[in-house]
Amino acid sequence: MNGMEWRLRRIMKKETGRSLVIAVDHGMALGPMSGINDLKGTVTALDATGCVDAWLITKGMYTHSFETDGSPGIIMRASGAATIAGPDLCHEGITSSVEEALSLGADAVAVSAFIGSEFEHQTLVDTANMATACHRYNVPLLGVMGLGKTNEGMKKDPKFIALGARVGAEHGADIIKTYYTETDFDKVVAGCPVPVMIAGGPKCETDLDTLKMIHGALQDGAKGIVMGRNVWQSPHPAALLAAVNGLIHENMAVKEANQLLEEKINS
Repeated sequence: MNGMEWRLRRIMKKETGRSLVIAVDHGMALGPMSGINDLKGTVTALDATGCVDAWLITKGMYTHSFETDGSPGIIMRASGAATIAGPDLCHEGITSSVEEALSLGADAVAVSAFIGSEFEHQTLVDTANMATACHRYNVPLLGVMGLGKTNEGMKKDPKFIALGARVGAEHGADIIKTYYTETDFDKVVAGCPVPVMIAGGPKCETDLDTLKMIHGALQDGAKGIVMGRNVWQSPHPAALLAAVNGLIHENMAVKEANQLLEEKINS
């Protein structure tokens, strides 16, 4: 086993080859928001469930607002520098390094690329350069594949989702985070040679909708979910997390997971 394999195992469970990642990096662009305003409290509550395989977090919050009883995997954000107050959230740049990630104890690094945006070229170059740096130290790279804000229709088109996933892998990402499409998501997975995980957003209307989305993705070959507001903005985040864990690591059907959710809520 080499360093890459060991670090991937810290993120993806050996027994299932899947992962439940909780993303709490939203504040870098959106500021304090419901569910992660008190980030330390949110991390403590969700960590107590024992269901979180890894966290996606910025270096600042990891340093100042992160504490767990266990030893989950850590994926550190290394791109950002754009906010909702600015002209375009797609205008990200590199904000850290693999050396800093390692010095903080992270297991993997994450960078975004925005397909079909004005900043497609630069964010893909950043992805490729970060992949080179990460692989020098056998550190996995999570490619967070986004789309330009003027191309909202692309998020539901499996052709463009497949393009983004493949392009991310072509530029060196070891895991891909992308949007789930209700149709032909199996083709997205088939065209990407590295594990594909779905993004948890945008916010689903109900917890049952969240469970259905995750189950559909798993059935089509996804290796898990990078989940944010759909869990920490849920009325019952700990219960939902247990149900999602059942889908990912216990191969539960939606009905079983929803029953577990209701039991946890009512217990």
